[in-house]
Amino acid sequence: MRTLYGPIFAAVAVATCSVAAATLDDVPWIGDGRPERNGADWYEEDPAPEFMAEFVLPEGVTETKIHFACAGFGWFYVRGAYMSPGGLDTLWSVYDKTVYSTSTQVLGAGASQGFELKSYPATNRVYVRLGNGFYNLPPLRFWGSLCFRETLAHGRPCFKLAIDGVDAPLRWKWRETDVVRNSVYLGSEVDATRFTTTVHDFAAERRAENERWKPASVVKGPKGKIVEWPRDNPRMGTFDIHHGESKWLKEGEVQVVDFGENASGVPSFTFRDEPRSNRIEIVYGERLNADGSVNPLTQTAGQVKRPGMGGPGAPDLACQRDVYVCRGPQTLPSRWMITSADLRAETFRPPFTWHVFRYAEIRGAKHLVENAHRGVLSMLSLLVRQAKEAKSFKTDDFDIAAIHEMCRRTFQANLIGGVQSDCPGRERLGYGGDIVATCEAYMLNFDMREIYLKILRDFADEAEDDGWITETAPYVGIADKGFGGRSGPISWALGVPELIDGILRHYDDKRALDFYPVCARYVRLVAEKCPDGLVPNCIGDHEALERAPNGCTATAHWYRFVSLTAKFARMLGRNADAAEFGALAEKIRGAFVAKYVKGGVVANGTQSAQSIGLYLGLVPDDQREAAFARLVAVVEEKGCAPTTGIFSTRYMLMCLSENGRTDLARKIVLHKGFPGWLHMIERGATTLWETWRESDDKYSNCHPMFGSVDEWILKYGGGFISLPDTGSH
Repeated sequence: MRTLYGPIFAAVAVATCSVAAATLDDVPWIGDGRPERNGADWYEEDPAPEFMAEFVLPEGVTETKIHFACAGFGWFYVRGAYMSPGGLDTLWSVYDKTVYSTSTQVLGAGASQGFELKSYPATNRVYVRLGNGFYNLPPLRFWGSLCFRETLAHGRPCFKLAIDGVDAPLRWKWRETDVVRNSVYLGSEVDATRFTTTVHDFAAERRAENERWKPASVVKGPKGKIVEWPRDNPRMGTFDIHHGESKWLKEGEVQVVDFGENASGVPSFTFRDEPRSNRIEIVYGERLNADGSVNPLTQTAGQVKRPGMGGPGAPDLACQRDVYVCRGPQTLPSRWMITSADLRAETFRPPFTWHVFRYAEIRGAKHLVENAHRGVLSMLSLLVRQAKEAKSFKTDDFDIAAIHEMCRRTFQANLIGGVQSDCPGRERLGYGGDIVATCEAYMLNFDMREIYLKILRDFADEAEDDGWITETAPYVGIADKGFGGRSGPISWALGVPELIDGILRHYDDKRALDFYPVCARYVRLVAEKCPDGLVPNCIGDHEALERAPNGCTATAHWYRFVSLTAKFARMLGRNADAAEFGALAEKIRGAFVAKYVKGGVVANGTQSAQSIGLYLGLVPDDQREAAFARLVAVVEEKGCAPTTGIFSTRYMLMCLSENGRTDLARKIVLHKGFPGWLHMIERGATTLWETWRESDDKYSNCHPMFGSVDEWILKYGGGFISLPDTGSH
């Protein structure tokens, strides 16, 4: 097993009394041995497995460490005490290159964990529960054509587990659970009648459980190297609890729960006096329809919204939906001579999934739900809960504060599973373009060092074989307007050097330079494809209302990519590389100026084009004054309404303030009405929209890319903030 990013992290320490540290390299992948499902049968009932093994600690040892790696979602526990929160802290990675593991200290009798680890010669039990996660995705056809499963390493969920000091091989057994379906995109289904009766008899239930165990299997598992994710690194968890208010939409049939704001999380609902086998369906959404019902369309997976679009067996509408089949009220055995009102209530918390939602529509419950709440999730949970945000911000401007909080809420919602996602519902993918737009804002808000180093490893893993940087990492098959094959568009590939540069500036962490070879190899590949210095195509300034030509954006970002790579080469003392890439950058700049800059007008002269040319240093000195005047003019012509897109929004605000026009940038940020951030808030948004135009049927309502405004807020917005010297662009 290798540790994360070289020698900075030492190997796992010995737990107690000279006990030998275990290694996951020496144990096999364990699974249930059931055949993989790749077609319509994937959507049929497929109960999630639970595993169990017994172990004895060495004599004199009262505590140990348990090392755990999982492909899919999973968690382990010892004698009923959970050691990880619901499996969602399992990191998604390029499984055939890297699989992340954790090590957890397990203490003995009297420990505060709430359980007793038995000393020698007593027998302990360790349990593991597995869900599908991103390793066993459904064969859903996103947008009617693209199946992520076919591109990603995949299989039935499996795990490795080793215990310090326990040398004997663990003999694993497994059994089915009441989780009959689970999907990270489509939700989970729990049938609480599976292993319960109307009489809550502990002894009878324990006997029945023991009869269900059967031998587990050694399975193939993913091919990636096991990498330790240190315990003090950011971990998934709950950093806030939102309580929901329920009201009938149709009494006795349909109710809607409002949690007050949009967020990523796992809900919990307590039902009382529901009949046994009553089927309750819960649909989630970011918005309500005009009739008060929940609208799930802005977070429907892959825009699958009609029969047959998602492929064989797929749901007609691939929305976030959970199902709970009620256990029903229970009684205690007559010999107990007591009753308990608690046995009339049952609580459902969907396992192995999360949702982005403000509203939940509950169909089939006979009574209003009790104790509806949502655990708000993020990999930033420890930072938030322990008040360890990277920076502190205060302002007396209510509108600025509201935009700032909307950005932070969106950022937190899109950091689950070690991926900075574009949206936490519909896609959940790590797009490089969103990183380019927002990584500076993220780093001004939070300590992103380890998360961003992990994301760099994802992109490096994807580029290892052919050298091309992909549009997303992990790569799921999306390669829009790149250079052929798996390559992503240049503006999305730029996420790699931008992260390296950001980590160096904010944290002075030289581990980021370990990824320099990825950039250098990529530069040489693109240079062969574009010998004249111009990159003709890209996705461009996505969602700009008046967009710079795509070739303009692409070539500008090609220049930025090469310039940063030359900077890294100089830092590493690779003088030949630095000279090569420096000369290439000047060639690209000359080609850009010749094609796109004339008399201070960049390309089509829009806010988008002017900001891109100016901020990235592509306007000649003798034209900068005219170019900046043109930017000011086109901003004022629009009444300070932003018409910029994913990249140029950031560039415009920063360019204005860096050139003495913070007043104008503030007017853009505080523009009321369409388009703008306050327009989103006026329309009821609590997280950022994917588009300037309001969408209730397609685009995400929790998308970080326009959160680049928070960089401007924290640097120039007039609040009180302590910032490090992070250098300039």
